[in-house]
Amino acid sequence: MIVAVVIVALIGIALTIAAGQTQKESAYLDPSNPDGNGAQALASVIDDKGVGVDVVRDQDALFDAPRPGADTTVVVTSASELSSMTADRFWARVSGARRVVVVGAYSNTLSTMDIPVTSGSSTSVNDEIRADCRIGGVEPDDIISRDSTGYATTAPGAISCFDLDGSADLVVLPAAAGRPEVVVLSSLLVRNDEITRFDNAGVAIRTLAGSSRLLWYVPDHRDTPPSVVAEEEPSDIPAALGPLTLLGFFGLLALMFWRGRRFGPLVTEPLPAVVKAIETTQARGRLYHRARADGRAAEQLRAHTVARLGATLGLPVDTRSALGPDRPQPIPVSPSVFAIADAAAAASGRDPRLVHRLLTGPLPATEDDLVAFVTDLTALEKEVRLTP
Repeated sequence: MIVAVVIVALIGIALTIAAGQTQKESAYLDPSNPDGNGAQALASVIDDKGVGVDVVRDQDALFDAPRPGADTTVVVTSASELSSMTADRFWARVSGARRVVVVGAYSNTLSTMDIPVTSGSSTSVNDEIRADCRIGGVEPDDIISRDSTGYATTAPGAISCFDLDGSADLVVLPAAAGRPEVVVLSSLLVRNDEITRFDNAGVAIRTLAGSSRLLWYVPDHRDTPPSVVAEEEPSDIPAALGPLTLLGFFGLLALMFWRGRRFGPLVTEPLPAVVKAIETTQARGRLYHRARADGRAAEQLRAHTVARLGATLGLPVDTRSALGPDRPQPIPVSPSVFAIADAAAAASGRDPRLVHRLLTGPLPATEDDLVAFVTDLTALEKEVRLTP
C-alpha cells in the first residue's frame, strides 16, 4: 500500500512539472507557442534568416545572457509581468542595445516601464491600414491588419506609423541618454494567426530582425531584484517544516487506506431532481454578493449581454473577448465585440462612445455602480430588440 501511495505522489509531481512547462510554452505571444495567440512562426522565420534568436524567460536568464550591444535588438512580450524594480534592472541591462521592441503592452505596463506611450481602444471598423511613414523596417506603402488597441504619444521626436484617428499600431521613440530606441508594437503583427495577413510578416521581420542578434525576453512575475532578497529577514519557520508536513500528509493517506472502512450500499432517490431556475439564479447572486465579487458578476452579465446582442443583430461574437480589460492577464477585445457595439449604437440611437464604454470599458467596482451598470445593459438590450 505504501508503494502505491509513493507511485501516486511521483505521478502527481510529474504532472505538475509538465503542466508548468505547458503553461510557459502556451503564454500569450511566447516565441515557443505554436497556437494562434503565440509567436513561434515569427521567431522561426527570423532564426531561419540567420539572425540568432536567444529566448530568456526570467530576469536571471537575462543577466546570464551576454549583455545586449549595438548589434542586438531586444523584444519584450508578457511585459505586464514586470514590476517597477525589475523594469529598472531591465533598462540598466539593455541600455547598450540597438533597439527595444515592446509588443502588445497596455498603458499600465508602459507606465511601469517608464515609456511615454498610452494605449486605447479604437472604434474604427477598418480591417487594414497603411503605414504613411518611413522608418527603419517600415515603408509608406506597407499595409497591416488593424488592431482594436492602438497607441498614442506626445514624446518629442516620436514617430507614429499605421495611424488612424490618433491611434497608431506602431510608435517609435528615439534613443535617449542611457536608453536605446524604443518601439511599441501591436500584438497582431507577431501573432501566428495574423502573421500571414497583408504585410504583417514583412513589417514584423524588418522591425525585429534589423540586427545580427535578437534577444527575446519573456519576464516572469516571480522575478525579485537581488536587493530585495538581501533585505528579507531570516524566516522563523524551520526549513524542515515543509518536508515533515508532506511526510505527515502521505502517512495520514496511507493510514486512511489501511484502516478506512468500506463504503456502504448506494442510496437511491427519485430522479430527476427539479431545481427552479429562479432559485439557482438567486443562490448564485447571493454567492457573488457574499464574496463581494461585483467585478466578476459584471463580467458575466456583460458577456451574456454581448452574446444576446450579437444574436439579435446577426453578428458573431467570442464571449471570452467581451469580459473587458480588467482581467489578471488582459486579453485583447475581439473586433467582433466592437462591431456589435457599433451596430447596437446605431440600432438604439445612443452615443457610440457611451455604448463602447458600456460593452468594452472598465467594469464597475462598487455595488451601486454595478446596479447602474446592469440597468444600462438591460436598457440597451431592450432598445436594440424593439428597433424595427
